Amino acid sequence: MRIVLPAVLFVASAAFAQDAPEPKINLSGTYEVTHATVGEDWVSLDFKATIMNMGDTDVSGPVVLRHPNQMQKVWERFGDQSIPAGGSKTVSASTRVPREEYDGWTTGGTSLFFYTKNDRGDIKTFRIPLSKAPGKKTT
Repeated sequence: MRIVLPAVLFVASAAFAQDAPEPKINLSGTYEVTHATVGEDWVSLDFKATIMNMGDTDVSGPVVLRHPNQMQKVWERFGDQSIPAGGSKTVSASTRVPREEYDGWTTGGTSLFFYTKNDRGDIKTFRIPLSKAPGKKTT
């Protein structure tokens, strides 16, 4: 019994050591929409966002512009982006979004998301809060 107890304690402490909290991701930014051609169902536009990393650690992962509640409805993929702690990254594209999505940006902002993977391979999704770039008119 004396031999089993230390082994159990060792296994339990090893499991707790692996469950260290992940660093918090603290991203925000601004966006601009220019050259918008508004149609009945779709809007063609130039989209640009500057993402700031206010966290203490560098982050890296895919950035996408998509529907806020339906992951499979992606309007634009900006690929893997690395954003250093205290730094920023700008992504841009000429893209097309549904008119309903575009109209919603006037009240709720865009739906830009950042994806990251932890050491176990779990994918986490973060919505990046964006505000309109100061002095920029969305057209």
